Amino acid sequence: MTHTIAADYDPLDMSENEAAAAPEESGEIQFSVMKRGEEEASGPYTIDEIYALLKEDKLARNDFVYYEGMADWSPIEEVFEIQEQLSHFVDDGQSRAKVAEIFQEVSPMLAAGEDIYYIAVQEKTGILSKQKTALAVTNKRLFILHEKRSGLELETHRWDSVTNTLMKDEGHGMAMFSILLNREKRLDIPHLPTAQVKRLFQLAQELGEMGSD
Repeated sequence: MTHTIAADYDPLDMSENEAAAAPEESGEIQFSVMKRGEEEASGPYTIDEIYALLKEDKLARNDFVYYEGMADWSPIEEVFEIQEQLSHFVDDGQSRAKVAEIFQEVSPMLAAGEDIYYIAVQEKTGILSKQKTALAVTNKRLFILHEKRSGLELETHRWDSVTNTLMKDEGHGMAMFSILLNREKRLDIPHLPTAQVKRLFQLAQELGEMGSD
């Protein structure tokens, strides 16, 4: 469901004064808010600030919210249902914005009874590199998303095709996660934070055993 509100308002088109008052870029999603029935937006707000406004009854859950990357304004209750789901994916240092992008990319492709368990995000592979690989673990498949200039390139593998998983310490808090497919093809995803690799390895072991039943 989409909503078109105050079409002349562009939440990214801030005045110089508004831009000066905006929080410094921290990787945290910044939200603009539009109260239902009004035509002027306010913000930017962080997730915690919006929760506080909801708690103080200064916002209603059916008021509208927008952040960069959304197709249109949506009710807070719809957007924050997703944000609440994302919160347990960022315990190991993942960028919330990147996790949200991967979550929104993978969610429409999920089958009935399929749920996202974890999302891991590769660190930059070099000083000049802006490409990253992300992994989304579900109870049925492993999604691997490669960031290319043309967009995200996706590959998926059912757990019953994953015959082995490996992790290798790279030092400096980084590690490589590897999977062996059908005992033939090996895929290596380097430069992942060690905490994320440990979590991937644990889930792969558990879900791989379920897939082989």
